[in-house]
Amino acid sequence: MPAYRTARELLDISRQTQSHHYNFHRRSLEFNLGDLVWVTNLSGIAMGKWRGGKLQPRREGPYKIITKLSSVAYELEHLISHKRSSPIHIERLTPYYSFTTINCLN
Repeated sequence: MPAYRTARELLDISRQTQSHHYNFHRRSLEFNLGDLVWVTNLSGIAMGKWRGGKLQPRREGPYKIITKLSSVAYELEHLISHKRSSPIHIERLTPYYSFTTINCLN
């Protein structure tokens, strides 16, 4: 069984190294109730197709966060049409900054 232990140790080291490299540039993202966000458009079913045509808008919004369903899923409401959306994954959300917010930061 020493070969099994050696293989298991090497797999654990490899897993730790890969998770370190993956998480190195990841930012933890969490939104609060009432925050405004953009929603990234999906052009197709495949997750690799994030946007439509060349001149199509890449994001829709702004949306207001109504409910936090889990650590990665939120329920949103459009500010203009007041339509509620189905649960949206956090990867599709981007914080919304208005021009007044940017001017206050400067």
